[in-house]
Amino acid sequence: MTAVHRIADPTTDLPAAGSPPTRPSAVSARAARLRARRRPAERDLTQIDSLLELSTGLWPWLPGANVIMQLANPGVGYGVLESRVESGRVDRHPIKRGRTTGLYLAVATIGSESDRAFIHDEVKRIHSQVFSTPQSPVRYSGNSQQLQLWVAVCLLRFFVDQYELLYRELTAAEREHVLALGMPLATVLNVDPAAWPPSWEAYEEYFRQGMEAARIDDPVREMLDDLVRFGPLSGKLLGLGTALARTVGPVNHSFTRFGVPRRTREEMRWEIRPADLRRRRVISAVARAADVVVPAPLRVLYTVALWDLRARRALGIAVF
Repeated sequence: MTAVHRIADPTTDLPAAGSPPTRPSAVSARAARLRARRRPAERDLTQIDSLLELSTGLWPWLPGANVIMQLANPGVGYGVLESRVESGRVDRHPIKRGRTTGLYLAVATIGSESDRAFIHDEVKRIHSQVFSTPQSPVRYSGNSQQLQLWVAVCLLRFFVDQYELLYRELTAAEREHVLALGMPLATVLNVDPAAWPPSWEAYEEYFRQGMEAARIDDPVREMLDDLVRFGPLSGKLLGLGTALARTVGPVNHSFTRFGVPRRTREEMRWEIRPADLRRRRVISAVARAADVVVPAPLRVLYTVALWDLRARRALGIAVF
């Protein structure tokens, strides 16, 4: 069969004399991006401009797993356990610590250079108060580049895991792009840009070695186990925190076992049970549905966090 080609009238699509050339509006461009977000598994992630484009409805269930990965490094683990910065202790002030951690992630992912310089200096000031004592089981410093690099490398997985646990593995090109986007997670802390892994292969090797060296001693393990059960929320939020610890805490603990590597799971002395598999299926189904309603949910939350940061700075209100 011979194809029939329509010969276009050369004047059909020409704008009227004197009218400006037509361009896609900013609104239509945003609408196109929104439609693409609603099909997460099909997106070309080499085109994203922020790690927040990897965020999915799984984001509330993975922070605990990421904290455990970070604290599997003994220096980080005991640094958090023994911290003398009372207001920043996650086991005593979980709401404030959650706010400030979210703020740091907001600045690292979508903040301005001014935001990043401010948080860099503030974190450095606070971490200068975190250091080991002669009684500490391991030596550590809150401003150690080595320890902060480990934290940043783990935090990159917070974004990658949200996407890969729910949809698909990233391609090689997508991983390299995401790795480049992740560098501010380290440089907003006290890490020199040259220390950031230059390739995904180098990143994976660094993470593998870190996992092999993982060690979670009993005091740190007990703190983490209580944290992922939402134990620190008990007695807070006018009783709501206690209700969350009793109802949502066990579910969060269950899903957290899927969010950590096997080596970390072994250090936590956890096993995956049939009930955990059932909960994972339910949570994943709800997360996919939520992504249709609010694609890339963390962009909304982190944008609000940036507004809060800038308002506090303008009004002279303490950020940390």
